[in-house]
Amino acid sequence: MVDPSKNVLTPAQQKRAAAALGAAFFQDPFVTYVFPDATTRIQNTSQLLLPVVRCGLRYGGVEVTPQGDGALVWISGDQMPLSLWQLVRSGMIWTPMLSGLGAFRRVQSHDGACEHILKEFAPQGFAYIYLVGVTPESAGQGLGKQLIQSAMSTMGQQGYSTCLLRTDNPNNVPLYRHLGFEQIHTDTMATSGLQYWFLSQAL
Repeated sequence: MVDPSKNVLTPAQQKRAAAALGAAFFQDPFVTYVFPDATTRIQNTSQLLLPVVRCGLRYGGVEVTPQGDGALVWISGDQMPLSLWQLVRSGMIWTPMLSGLGAFRRVQSHDGACEHILKEFAPQGFAYIYLVGVTPESAGQGLGKQLIQSAMSTMGQQGYSTCLLRTDNPNNVPLYRHLGFEQIHTDTMATSGLQYWFLSQAL
């Protein structure tokens, strides 16, 4: 079973969720683009994602597995893209200092651009799965599926019409389709050279 945070996680639990996501995304194309150095990638990714977890707690929701080996962060669509004040409140404004200016620019060149493009295809009343991942040691146990289903149940209960997500990993596309998502757009970002996919499922 998955534990919905109900927007309450202790600082230690927030760090554990970020660490699990950092390990889960170690070989993700976007993360390897942002942090080319594999020796420090997990640590840097975890630091980068901790403010994202906090952002989810404020403007959407966070789901975690009982053992802390998986997490999902979602954000209300009407909060995207985040305003300067929201970036300050969640701590994401300090990303350049945490990850370095080069990594920050790479994040903005792909992730920031994708968020703006998403709005062109998003329906009214959508919620957005920002991140979902399980540590490699716990992969293959269906935890990712449970996280997604639990988050979508919460979204539906809160009145959202649609769940959207993005992946930059082609291996994930058939997995999301198996869970009922439909591809609504794909392209290659000129600034990063990475292909991305937007997928959607009605709630």
